[in-house]
Amino acid sequence: MSLAGAVADLRKSAQRLYINNFEDKGRQNTIDMLLGRLMGQMPVHLYDPINDFVTAELERRQTEFTEPKSITVWVGTFNLNGKTNGLHDDLSSWLCPEVEEKLQLPEIVAVAFQEIVELNAQQIVQTDMYRRHQWDEAVRETLNKQTAQLGSEDYVLLRGGQLVGASLSVFVRVSALPFIKNVEGSIKKTGLSGMAGNKGAVAIRMDYADTSLCLVTAHLAAGFANYEERNQDYRTISTGLRFQRNRTIEDHKTIIWFGDFNYRIGLGNERVRQLIDAKDLGTLTFPYYSEKTPTFMPTYKYNLNSDLYDTSEKGRIPAWCDRILTRGDNLRQLYYEASPLRFSDHRPVWGLFDCKVNVVNEADKERISSELYARRRIAVGKNTAIVRDGASDDESINGYDSLEPGLPPASSDKRKWWLDGGMPARSTVNAPSDAHAPNPNRPANPFTPSSEPDWVKIDKPSAPPSRNASRQISAQSSSGTLNRPTTESRTFSPPSNSHLDPPTQPPRAVAALDGASSPPSQQTHLKTTLRKPAPPQKPQKPNVLRSNSNTSTASASSTRAVAPPPPAPRKGGITTAPAAAADFPPPPRRVTGLGDRALAPAPAPTKQKGGEHANGDGEMPPGLPPRRQTGLMDQDGEDEIKGWDALRPT
Repeated sequence: MSLAGAVADLRKSAQRLYINNFEDKGRQNTIDMLLGRLMGQMPVHLYDPINDFVTAELERRQTEFTEPKSITVWVGTFNLNGKTNGLHDDLSSWLCPEVEEKLQLPEIVAVAFQEIVELNAQQIVQTDMYRRHQWDEAVRETLNKQTAQLGSEDYVLLRGGQLVGASLSVFVRVSALPFIKNVEGSIKKTGLSGMAGNKGAVAIRMDYADTSLCLVTAHLAAGFANYEERNQDYRTISTGLRFQRNRTIEDHKTIIWFGDFNYRIGLGNERVRQLIDAKDLGTLTFPYYSEKTPTFMPTYKYNLNSDLYDTSEKGRIPAWCDRILTRGDNLRQLYYEASPLRFSDHRPVWGLFDCKVNVVNEADKERISSELYARRRIAVGKNTAIVRDGASDDESINGYDSLEPGLPPASSDKRKWWLDGGMPARSTVNAPSDAHAPNPNRPANPFTPSSEPDWVKIDKPSAPPSRNASRQISAQSSSGTLNRPTTESRTFSPPSNSHLDPPTQPPRAVAALDGASSPPSQQTHLKTTLRKPAPPQKPQKPNVLRSNSNTSTASASSTRAVAPPPPAPRKGGITTAPAAAADFPPPPRRVTGLGDRALAPAPAPTKQKGGEHANGDGEMPPGLPPRRQTGLMDQDGEDEIKGWDALRPT
């Protein structure tokens, strides 16, 4: 390899090393993402007992290593109405007004334009950036012409931004550049619900010395009646416009809003013009903004190249659409005026501010920081991992107490406090009682100070009683013996109205829970409810048919349990029940229609006074209903079937 090749490889290696370690934006974005500094992320706070203490003390003692300094900030806004013929006009009446000599060269000059291009569909889709460069050059030439006359250094463009028709450019003096750092820009669309850039805001932020400064220009919704839309645009910009590390507009110490806000005067056209002619401007201003009271006439809407307000058919009401608003206790507004440039239907507005910034003495800050670090190191040094000769990382932290009460001891790459002996940590926190539960209103971070208690008491509902216990309580309450330990058996009584209830089957015996039967005197009779009778069962086809049978033959293959039929009724007598079912009338006989020929209806039961089964009137329940003729095997005549022969194989 030649010497030139070796030098080239060395140069490439050095360049690659520098880019990877100092200019790798992807690596910085990854770090910001992990720390929650990107837009829409929650910030991640890493606890450092030494660094956090030093930072807090430096903030408290900043007067020891900083000194206040006054700088001058000039801001101006101008709605160009899409015109370009003013590029060659004299802009000094706006950019270089006649003020005190010490204020003629401000350190920062912020120039905002609205409708720098015509707001048509083509510009919304693809913005023309060349128009802003033309106006930036015109502004810079005007400023440097003023510095040449005063024998001072020139102005340079620090940063610029554009959103369709809204643009913002920040110029600074060369001598102010060493004090400026962390310059960023951002935009926010508000047109068509945030999809179009015909309305919106452009913002530029910076740190001048140790003071943060944010400059915002906005072009809000137009129209006299669109008051709520303008308010919504302001809220969208204030909360949605973000810089790097998730900074918002409200995170800065010094904020200046300026632009075409399109707020109108809520009075009639004739009344407003009368107050303007009378120069009664206090009645026309809106008193709810942090703004110096305007002493100039309303800046909208003029006839082009004229000082007359709108004389067209629309007859727009004059209004202060172009405004400058401020926020910050270190700002003091010195001037708030308008300039007589007539090539647009708006008048340009400018303001001059005195801003107090903190200039840091780096030597004093480093000295105080070193003292604080050493003092804090002594305070917590005994609790940190110090590697001694021949000692490992794990040995250096064994037996050390936590840095703060409630915090675990320090950890290292080899030993972590949340893993004890290779096993996951287990919670050893117990509730004060079974009726307590963790308080859901406490913050998720246990180290966050909170007035909420750790535990809350919860009234748990009592368990429902078991089925056996319910039966026992019900039986005891009915018999009046709630204190009896045993459960009595229950016997159902017959229905009181026999003409409403169908005949039922004999009741199933209910055994006592303790296995012993109770005497009849202790049996509990429960009232029987009315129930709908079950539908008749589907007749089954018999396997063998036999002739001369007065009763139907049950299926031999049927496995369903059928109640035994009652005995045949006696002529002229009453229906009696078997001894086993003497308490209830027998169930109805199931009629299948096969093998049952012309059965005579059962005779009506005779009345019997008294008796065990008589109802309240002393009458017996009715007997079985007559069998319904089915038409099959119930015919009398010549075609009557006399018998059946079983089929046999031949």
